[in-house]
Amino acid sequence: MIKIPQKINKKNFFTDIPESLLLWFPDDKPIWHILGFIPDVIIKIYEANKDQYVEIGKNIYVDKTAMISKYTEIKGPALIGKNCEIRHGAFLRENVIIGDNCVIGNSTEIKNSVLFNNVEVPHFNYIGDSILGNYAHLGAGAKISNVLLIKNKKERIAELQKNDNANILKEVKIKMPDGTWIETNRKKFGAIIGDYAEIGVNTTINPGTCLEMDMFVPSSVSIGGYFKQSFVFSKNILYGMQSQAD
Repeated sequence: MIKIPQKINKKNFFTDIPESLLLWFPDDKPIWHILGFIPDVIIKIYEANKDQYVEIGKNIYVDKTAMISKYTEIKGPALIGKNCEIRHGAFLRENVIIGDNCVIGNSTEIKNSVLFNNVEVPHFNYIGDSILGNYAHLGAGAKISNVLLIKNKKERIAELQKNDNANILKEVKIKMPDGTWIETNRKKFGAIIGDYAEIGVNTTINPGTCLEMDMFVPSSVSIGGYFKQSFVFSKNILYGMQSQAD
């Protein structure tokens, strides 16, 4: 049984959870609860709004106002909301919910994730086992990793070969600002990204990252852990004052 982490409050991440998803963000469950039930969520939303969607493939439901490039690959279950733009080369793997007015761009891959409304992931992004709040934006090349690197891989593989019940992947935990760790009970877990987040180009978001709303993350950094709204990231490149000399 997952112990509800009181330190992680959905009100610190989202000003407004889309109405169709509210049922899946109960107060007695962790924010990431929905990640284990995405196929159920998709079916429930579709069955309640059948006139709104077109089924373009097995368990792939697309709002009639969405624009889907013919060079996009989508594997169901998937649900895409109003006025979305799914651009050339996007790859939506199983268990993806895309809210309204979202942009999914060239060479962006998404799996087992939920995007709220007005999210932009337009260029070369990867999003795995994550939740992105309203108006979140990932710069080109920003990635959300969802699996911990494997230490002592040779030994772990040998153990796996001897024991069918062994699991090579470790549980992803969230490191809090006070140094304590929150268990997620998930082997694959990327990030919870709050509303209005701005993530710079080529930034890496490591497994188990939580960013409260209104976060600004500069380009080309690697981050992990829990970051409160007041946290200010230091820039890895300092821009000097331009010389005033003629």
